[in-house]
Amino acid sequence: MVAEVAKRPHARILDIGYAQYPIPELMDLGGEVYGVDLVEWPSPYTKTFICDLNTDTLPFEDGSIDAVTMGCTLAHLAKPLKLLADIHRVLAPGGVLVLTSPNPHYYWENVLNIFYNRFKKRVSKSKHIEHFFEFTRYTMRTSLERTGFTLVKELGSTFHLVKFGWKFDVEKYPALAFEIIYVAEKTGEPDPYTIIEDANGDAIKLTTDLFS
Repeated sequence: MVAEVAKRPHARILDIGYAQYPIPELMDLGGEVYGVDLVEWPSPYTKTFICDLNTDTLPFEDGSIDAVTMGCTLAHLAKPLKLLADIHRVLAPGGVLVLTSPNPHYYWENVLNIFYNRFKKRVSKSKHIEHFFEFTRYTMRTSLERTGFTLVKELGSTFHLVKFGWKFDVEKYPALAFEIIYVAEKTGEPDPYTIIEDANGDAIKLTTDLFS
């Protein structure tokens, strides 16, 4: 699904956090595909780079990439807005970002939160020690808009009824999905501000450093 929505014939595509699950279908588009991750990993891509997304900038020139894919990576980073702003930098005008993120309102996530002490041993160790953030559909929109993107599409990946092992296609119903695919276009510029309210309840926009 990610390869399908990222389709840009003969484009330069960057896959961020590729190592665990490279996307070979990206190579079918006839362009160049690059990968970045903390480790070097076998992949069918044109070239891959070792890059610490918590400290490094992406090893590409401004406006040199046509599309970026990123699977379940933002939740693992200390500064997700910093990475989104850097993706904006390397994307060409009108470039597309396709990212996936777990849905914190997925029904099983709600069960785990409500009955945490009962189910905590069934939650994967990687989630306990590596997930720093969860993005609702609201906060994902805010994060994308603040870093110069416009959200154009949402897709749901899977609904899995855990007790019975049943899986359903919920592509058109992202709110029900375990994981949501967000498709955004580079349409503006990152805008580093925050909002506070004064004593009268009026909103005041203040410039701040969101992206370093």
